[in-house]
Amino acid sequence: MRQEYREEHPVPDRVVETVMELGDGRRQWGTGYVIADRSVLTARHLVVDAGGAPVRVTVRDMSSSEPLPATVVWTPADPTVDVALLELAAPSVRLRNVRWGRIDGGRREVAGLGFPSRQGRTPDGVRHSDHLWGWVTLQPRRHVLSVDVGGPTRRAPDMRDSPERVQRWQASQWSGASGTALFSGPYLVGVLSSDADPDTYDGTRLHAVPVSAWWDDPEFVQERRRLGLDPHCYPVPDPAANTSAAASPLARTAAEEDLRLAIAQQIGAFTSGWHGVSEEADQALDVHCSAVGGEEYARNVQAIPITHDSIHTYYLALSPGRMIITGPSGSGKTILALRLMRQLLDMPGQPVPVYFNLAAWRVPSPDIRRMPPDARPRALAECFEGWLVDQLLENDLVVTWKDARRLVAGRRILPVLDGMDQLLPDAASAEPASSGSVLDDLVCALDSYRDIHGGSRGALVVATRARKDFGAESRDIPLPEGSVVQVERLTWRQIQEHLESARGPRDQETNTPVDWGPVLEDIGAHGDQSVAARRLDTPWKLTLAEWAAASRHVTPDELIKHETSDVEVEEKLLASFVPSVHGYHSVHTSGTSGKSPQQAMNWLTVLAQHLEQYRGTVHGVPLSGREVVLARIWPVAGTWRVRIAHLFVHTVPLVFFSLACIIAAVCGPGHASNFFTGRWPSLTGATATRFWVALGLSGALLAAGAYFALRYWPWMPPTHWPLLAFAQRRTQGLRSRRGPRRIVSGLEIGSAIGLGVGMAVMLAFGWTPGIAAGAVVAALFGWFMEAKVGLDRTLSGNFNPKFFWVLDTLGAAIFAGLGALLFPLLLDYSWTTGLAFGGCFGFVLGFGFFLVPWLRYITAMTLARNELPWRLAAFLDWARKAGLMTISGVGFQFRHQELQEWIVRKGPPSASI
Repeated sequence: MRQEYREEHPVPDRVVETVMELGDGRRQWGTGYVIADRSVLTARHLVVDAGGAPVRVTVRDMSSSEPLPATVVWTPADPTVDVALLELAAPSVRLRNVRWGRIDGGRREVAGLGFPSRQGRTPDGVRHSDHLWGWVTLQPRRHVLSVDVGGPTRRAPDMRDSPERVQRWQASQWSGASGTALFSGPYLVGVLSSDADPDTYDGTRLHAVPVSAWWDDPEFVQERRRLGLDPHCYPVPDPAANTSAAASPLARTAAEEDLRLAIAQQIGAFTSGWHGVSEEADQALDVHCSAVGGEEYARNVQAIPITHDSIHTYYLALSPGRMIITGPSGSGKTILALRLMRQLLDMPGQPVPVYFNLAAWRVPSPDIRRMPPDARPRALAECFEGWLVDQLLENDLVVTWKDARRLVAGRRILPVLDGMDQLLPDAASAEPASSGSVLDDLVCALDSYRDIHGGSRGALVVATRARKDFGAESRDIPLPEGSVVQVERLTWRQIQEHLESARGPRDQETNTPVDWGPVLEDIGAHGDQSVAARRLDTPWKLTLAEWAAASRHVTPDELIKHETSDVEVEEKLLASFVPSVHGYHSVHTSGTSGKSPQQAMNWLTVLAQHLEQYRGTVHGVPLSGREVVLARIWPVAGTWRVRIAHLFVHTVPLVFFSLACIIAAVCGPGHASNFFTGRWPSLTGATATRFWVALGLSGALLAAGAYFALRYWPWMPPTHWPLLAFAQRRTQGLRSRRGPRRIVSGLEIGSAIGLGVGMAVMLAFGWTPGIAAGAVVAALFGWFMEAKVGLDRTLSGNFNPKFFWVLDTLGAAIFAGLGALLFPLLLDYSWTTGLAFGGCFGFVLGFGFFLVPWLRYITAMTLARNELPWRLAAFLDWARKAGLMTISGVGFQFRHQELQEWIVRKGPPSASI
């Protein structure tokens, strides 16, 4: 056994596989846990024969294929108590004793690490492990722990699976994990024994033996003393207890930590879903990886394979948990990182992985670069932590700055950083790849990022290319400290197996797809030296080829022509990708896809060129050049052109409303005819006061409208405002446009616009015309805006419909109070009139105030209707479903950077840009 490097249980180094020799050449495998220097706890049925007699047992740890002899020193007399104690011959290091725990009632969260047979083995015979977590409940009469298992469910086998996998699937999901030690916090509370009912629960409910079932066994007490095990069995605290006001400060702190962990879990799950990890990562080709650097971080993981299924096991064995995923473009680095995220999200006790795109990394302050060399690393680390906090807020993942800061400072989140290679300056850039570059500042910040105790480097995951090509030139990308994992190119066997499972007509003799016959023949004859293996050596290239072949834009024969260069083939595949996807998804996927593939391609080109032009810091706002954010897309139609049009959009309704207020102040509500025919009363006394107040209000409204229309970036409320606590995490419900959400949004839009128009008409022409006009406008705009541009509004304004209601109602309450106070004092009206007018005015003002980003966006889309669809969000949502885009916070980004770069390079130029 090796020295453990983690305090949290279960510790991977302590988990062992038990092997029972049955005497006729057969073996039975299970799981055990090293609880002290030379003691292993496992299940009874794994170490005794049918008659209850001990048999020969060996154990081996996770990274070794060499067995260690073990002796069965205790099994309970009661065969229903399925637990056993083994003694190892010669331990190599001293280990701290495991603490025993007793569950007296209630539910507890537990975690374990075992060797289920469904995980398979490495070529060396080492079985892959898997984490188990869930909730346990004590059944006192049976002295059994009932374990409700959480985590991912099994994928049912299909025609491509081997008979061995089908057989494993038909067996218990957790077969082979018997003997797994279950921990609730730091306490070992039981040993996994069997399935509760495989037919009923399908592996989601298991049985375990609680420590209390054998704690007082005389023989166990004797062995416990002889082996020097912990003599105490501690009661495991109930997290549901001590929630009253009289709870201790420590308990309240723990509850706050649990709440922050729950928030972080939701954030991690949400950001992993941005990239379709639940769909694309499950369907992606498995990759082969190798450790190529950072050996000091991977002292104990040399024998752990690095694949999609075992990446979490490899990562958890790192000390500290810093992993750098590298590989060529399109090799699946991001998918591997997202698979790791998804697996870690199912494991309690671990920092929650949260995805961040480093394309949005901000340039550190020049003051940091002027610091002494010994002070710069710490300053850059603080800059990185501040950037993490800002990203949580800007992507609306956390409500308040305080919550975001606590999550980052408490190391509750594991930063999963993608796109570091995008920070490398272009070949034509004047900025050298030197120690003063933005990229080197980032690497220094990551290397200076520490754990919560400030001792070792902080845990993080980075996905990046190690080299970036600029035509004939290529540059090395500096990498931060950590275990460097390189994603290898696909082998010819992987390509062959994938193409053999492709859909389409199949050859009756070989049972292979007819369309891919020439390619498969080329691969089978030449292996790694084949043309196909060279041109389809990454999952991205293979995806492009499949789409091109399925749509007949490129035939498989063209992929292996020797007279065509590799670059020409790649250009053909990229050129056919958008038309191929459009031809399928324009029929099978809802949304705005364009009338033709060429139109969709033109729209994508405008977006890609816009991102290329607007990257870096623009008027004080950092832009990544990768994310299509609706609130930032308006310059595509011309900056001054859009702002002048926006000023006009603001001015027309404000002038109309201001004029109605002046008419009502001078001639009384509903007397517009007297106003325009010159039959004004004398401007004295209360009438004069009303006139000047109305004129001042009109001037203030027009000035505010002009300011917000002409400023470069439309104003949006800062996410750290305390008022925004009402909104909670807004982005998570932002994209759902079904059922009650659409009704709520339509009612809010219609009522605000209808109320504003109705008030203006009522002030000028009277109650009846005002009510009629308001009702008609409310019905038309409530339906039209939600049905046509509801998604655009929420994404460009960055808020969901429920939050809009909060803001509108808040505005109504504030101005209702002001109206009730000021109308009697200044205008000689009753306080009820002021209350009603102020409430209506505040509701409309709140709606209009927070509608500014959407108005800027819709003005730009109207002016750019020849270059982009008016319902841009609907098109981007269709592109996401079609696999051309992925979600990035409140925006979208191209699925692959290579696709974006090719569109910029080859697409037709946009006239507006």
